[in-house]
Amino acid sequence: MSQGMTRRVLVTGGTGFVGSHLVERLLRNGYSVTCLVRDLRHPRWLEGMEVQLIQGDCTQPESLAAAVQGVSLVFHCAGLTKAIHARDYYLVNHLGTKNLLDACARHNPGLDKFIQVSSQAAAGPSLDGRPVGVGDVPHPVSDYGRSKLLAEEEVRGYKDRLPVVILRPTSVYGPRDVDVFELFRWSSRGLTLEMTGGDRYLNLCYIEDLTAALLLSAERRTESGSAYFVAENRSYSWSEFRALLLSTGGVKARAIKIPYGAAYLVGLASEIGSLFTKRPALANRQKVREAVQRYWLCDVGKIENELGFRAEYPLQKGLELTWQWYRKNQWL
Repeated sequence: MSQGMTRRVLVTGGTGFVGSHLVERLLRNGYSVTCLVRDLRHPRWLEGMEVQLIQGDCTQPESLAAAVQGVSLVFHCAGLTKAIHARDYYLVNHLGTKNLLDACARHNPGLDKFIQVSSQAAAGPSLDGRPVGVGDVPHPVSDYGRSKLLAEEEVRGYKDRLPVVILRPTSVYGPRDVDVFELFRWSSRGLTLEMTGGDRYLNLCYIEDLTAALLLSAERRTESGSAYFVAENRSYSWSEFRALLLSTGGVKARAIKIPYGAAYLVGLASEIGSLFTKRPALANRQKVREAVQRYWLCDVGKIENELGFRAEYPLQKGLELTWQWYRKNQWL
């Protein structure tokens, strides 16, 4: 597929962390970008970018027709990573994806490709320390993961009607992120938290590597319905991650170990608090359930072999750049 300004693409979730970085890369590569936004008055990270904004919401099917018409690619980045009520994950992540696919099939059946940004959470953790492959049976451990898996099933259900591809990034970090940011914030204050019960292991993905993978999935030939994990091709223990987080930030911190039961109660208290604040809690019981898993490992061999993807940002480099951005923008 050739690049160029004649190719107009749609990005959902463009005002968020992943979506805004993707929009920047698309613009650098000569694409004409349209973004579906819920509120035109609050473009957030899209402010000042040369993009067309169309008001709409994936949970409102009638608002999607204008956005999908005339585009050659759809990057579906919109989704909830935390919610006050579990049902919200399914409304946005599952049904929102279904609505967008329906709109594409109805109003733009000649679409070149629909790219779904899913999550490692849809596959679930490794149970035996072996990296999970895309062909393994999924076993998500949270409503977030289950809602993303249902969204994947909707995407695959359209594979004979539209060219579709699914990307499953692992934990994504980088500038503008507000979730992993909490680890940076607490480290800068001299404190890190970890679960008791031994070391844990995970794959990570810097935001620029994810956007590179998204473009490759759009521009390279893929079999409709294919799925790919996206991550740096090496795992880290939590101990290694913590050491690199502190060294790249030039900070020292005391490690506090929390038993699962105590973490569960903290998550419960945070959820109760969110009912009053009307803001979703980052540290909820389901996040604790995900955090207690020993292995969040995945096999990136498929995306490397089929799409030629290679992560260019090892953890140390990614953490350095992220610290710099948080400090430059006075988040820390």
